[in-house]
Amino acid sequence: MDKPVFRKEDYTLCDVPVPKGYPQSQTHSGIAIYNGKYYLTASPYPEIKCGRWKAYLRIAIQKLSMGNFCRNGEYYENPCLYVGVSSKTEEVPVRFRPLQPFPLMNTPKPLNGLPAYNSDPDIFIDNGEVFVLNRSIFRTSKQPEYLGCVTNITLIKGVLNDEQYVYKGKDIIKEWGKPYASPCLTKYREKYIFTYLDTNSAIDSETFNGLYVQQLNHIEELKSNTLYSKVKVKCDDFLPWHMSLFQHGDILYTIIACVKKKDKTRKVWQMLGKFKEDLSELKIFPVPLTDYNSYRGTACVRGDGMFILYSTTVFENIVGSSSVDGRNIIVAQMPFEKVLKAVNK
Repeated sequence: MDKPVFRKEDYTLCDVPVPKGYPQSQTHSGIAIYNGKYYLTASPYPEIKCGRWKAYLRIAIQKLSMGNFCRNGEYYENPCLYVGVSSKTEEVPVRFRPLQPFPLMNTPKPLNGLPAYNSDPDIFIDNGEVFVLNRSIFRTSKQPEYLGCVTNITLIKGVLNDEQYVYKGKDIIKEWGKPYASPCLTKYREKYIFTYLDTNSAIDSETFNGLYVQQLNHIEELKSNTLYSKVKVKCDDFLPWHMSLFQHGDILYTIIACVKKKDKTRKVWQMLGKFKEDLSELKIFPVPLTDYNSYRGTACVRGDGMFILYSTTVFENIVGSSSVDGRNIIVAQMPFEKVLKAVNK
């Protein structure tokens, strides 16, 4: 595999505090710039590694306490919203403050006595309106989720007022019998774009059934429109797992987290993808952006052409981190034209 575009020393550790009472851990990053400010979504997922017998004990206590003690990472995997703190407009923030002291949605209540959880937050800002997507998984059987679950996609709505966030409500816009992953929302060429992945690649390193897209005239159509187009994905030996969207030069791009086919380590790589203008095809460049063990990353391109990547780490020891499990948000930057040249090798 080619050397990654960014070296580990190119990254800076970000300070993204979790809600009070949550163990420090962050994953599923999403970024949006509005009026020169950086707005970030993330979800904690504290997954503390321990020995086999201690793990058995934690599971037993969790079951006996009906989930009130020794809670696993899923319980805390709730969407949070932040704004970057920086003294100059041209600075890329590494410190973020919560826009409210609690998650945008709490842990969903169990269905049929089986645990449910949130995941995969995504952010889109349109004329001061903040839209955050959240995926809720409700297990319906003790089989693997791909065989038994209900998935709700919720659109959480708010507005920005002098850098303060005002919550306006939420709507369930999709309900599926599959754990479709990593929903994304943006506006591209005057159309609202909604995408999702049908994948299990990070679980079995084999299953990827497709990327799907909707192109809508009005955001209200998200709730009623059930027509999707399948995107042709050119990805060589990589299988998509999670993704985020960004634009530059009237072209839609993605930071797409992938695993290699039949790689039993199931390491997740951050890759760059470029859509055709009509969104019928996605090309994933074969050069990774980072060799950190990672999860869902996100990016934007500033008006001056600077590419800013907020990536994530999984079980990585980074100096200065207070994470309980090596899950952090990190940031690196490079002129986008230089990034494109690097991945086009």
